[in-house]
Amino acid sequence: MKYKMIVSDFDGTLYTDDFKVSDVTIAAVRDYKKAGGLFFIATGRLYESIKVHSKLFDLVDEVIVYQGGAIFDLKSDEIIMEYNINTNVSAKIYNYINDNYPDACIPILFHNDKCIVVEENYHITNFCNVVKVEPVYTGKKLGEFVVDNNIKPNKILALVEKDRSEEIAKDIIAKFGDVVNINRSASILIEIVDKSASKGDAVKWLTEKYNIKREEVICFGDAENDISMLKYAGLGVAVGNAMETAKAVADLVCDTNNNDGVAKVIREIAMKE
Repeated sequence: MKYKMIVSDFDGTLYTDDFKVSDVTIAAVRDYKKAGGLFFIATGRLYESIKVHSKLFDLVDEVIVYQGGAIFDLKSDEIIMEYNINTNVSAKIYNYINDNYPDACIPILFHNDKCIVVEENYHITNFCNVVKVEPVYTGKKLGEFVVDNNIKPNKILALVEKDRSEEIAKDIIAKFGDVVNINRSASILIEIVDKSASKGDAVKWLTEKYNIKREEVICFGDAENDISMLKYAGLGVAVGNAMETAKAVADLVCDTNNNDGVAKVIREIAMKE
């Protein structure tokens, strides 16, 4: 096969809008693997949250999590590569969000594969139900919490008002973009990771491990956080429901997540000689 490795985003790409992975997509991935291809998921989710979905595709090797902030080994459940955000930088970001967007942003901390929040509310409950993780409540602002506990987060996540997400993301980038990577993974999610972390760099790490050329890689995605790997891949594919910013850098725009876009490219392109 020309394309020996596929790396795909999960939410909005493999995952449908009604929170399922279709049998068509599962079969395509399994057939690609049986033909000798390597398949990996690259997600912003916690490892705990994506591991159960990895089993659907019979994946047993690595999985990229936290937007490239870490890579886990599915056999051992151990981190084999990770980046962390500096404690003081994290505190400044949390404090900035709290001071400037108290009613428009709900900050979340990803640390030790836990989803850590200040307190329970409807938006947090809904988010955790979707990604199927139990939140941990601090009872104090996250800026104070990371300093008091000397925490270096894997990822900072902000749930934001849909109609303000682009505005708020641009503001945070202007303020902190020189020390962290900031982008949107959905219309209500702003993702922040260490400056050295990205899905693109994580894919590069995997290609080097498996001695795969970037020209032999297909990457699928739907959002701004996927742009780095879409650019890195020999064939960067944006699903039809992707953000326009992701489509703009893709080599190909396929069908949507709800219409088995990934499966169609696997069948029609990836598995062809």
